[in-house]
Amino acid sequence: MDTIRKVWDQKGSKTAILQMLRVHGPMSRIELTQQTDLSRATISVTINELIELGLVHETELRQSTGGRPATNLELVPYSHIILGADLNHQTWTLGAFDLLGNTIEKRRIPFSPLTPEAAVSALVQELPDFIKQLDKTPIPLLGIGVPGLVDTHNGLLRSSAVMGWQQVELGALLENALGWPTAVLNRSRARGLSECRYGAGKDYRHMIYIGIDSGIGAGIYVNRELIHGALGGAGEIGHTTVDADGPLCPCGNTGCLQMLSAAPAMELEARRLLRLGSPSSLHHHPGFDLQMLKAEDICHAAEQGDELAIQVVNHAATYLGITMANLVNLLNPEAIILGGTIPKESTVYVQSAIKMMRQRAMGQLSAATVVHIGEFKEIGGALGAANMALDRHMSFSYFSPQSIAK
Repeated sequence: MDTIRKVWDQKGSKTAILQMLRVHGPMSRIELTQQTDLSRATISVTINELIELGLVHETELRQSTGGRPATNLELVPYSHIILGADLNHQTWTLGAFDLLGNTIEKRRIPFSPLTPEAAVSALVQELPDFIKQLDKTPIPLLGIGVPGLVDTHNGLLRSSAVMGWQQVELGALLENALGWPTAVLNRSRARGLSECRYGAGKDYRHMIYIGIDSGIGAGIYVNRELIHGALGGAGEIGHTTVDADGPLCPCGNTGCLQMLSAAPAMELEARRLLRLGSPSSLHHHPGFDLQMLKAEDICHAAEQGDELAIQVVNHAATYLGITMANLVNLLNPEAIILGGTIPKESTVYVQSAIKMMRQRAMGQLSAATVVHIGEFKEIGGALGAANMALDRHMSFSYFSPQSIAK
């Protein structure tokens, strides 16, 4: 009878508190009372039960001004495991995480051919063996991050130019194969969610994540929650127009941001300048082949002071900085987090983009916006996707005492 009493979630109070601590991190009892619709008495009783269940513990994180030390409440590390996977090219990055964002296990899963069926089959076949390596049975939910326009509410990948897929019901395919509720979201949004809650953006309530690789995607986070938009497209800044007369984009528009600021744009511009005979140390790389020149090579050369590389990087970063300024004026975030290969490889790119943002945005808004480099690498997409799965399907039934141990 006592166990039944503890597991029962009266009025959803346990779920509400667990969700609040998941999304916002350590909080005091007073803060929990302020942030939920629960009374002090309910908070007190529920916290005591969650502590008894081994889900929450007290931590002395704040300086006391005298008397009894101030305490925060925090989720217990490694008490439960959530699963997520990130799709990049023809490889899944599958990860297992605790509720505090710690990575427990990860695995890369290649597949072929590049079809939805092959992708789903590879992930489903690998999951049982992956789960056997864990010391706890994971919560039976799965989150996946994929490139493209994703309707998270319906688990639908509307289109992905990178994958060549359209109208793929990935959520239903995986749910039918696994029997688990599944959340599907855009890969950049997933990576941003991990930064928002556990990485470079964890100290901010309102932030924007921008990922710059072969394309450019973003996520908008208000009160540490992802804004989806009507069709899941909130954050498609790679397809915002920054030059009306710019190059043609695969989306059919001209002058899209990603056609001017992403890795392929940098590579094309560097090749053009090199063909015109502009001097550069890039020529001196062993076995240099102009067609094989990569954005990472350009970034590294710029860091070494190569003038041509600096010109290319600054040109690309200028358009990103203009876009960042527009976002600052429009959304007034506390922070912008830059993720992906390019920001991690090039301080020149980042500094140039920030400089342009400061010049173009309203002074007071710009001054109040900090810019950081993302902390997570490829595992960030899987972590963010796992969090989205729990955000969408949160239930206290997953946290019963029987689910804690294998």
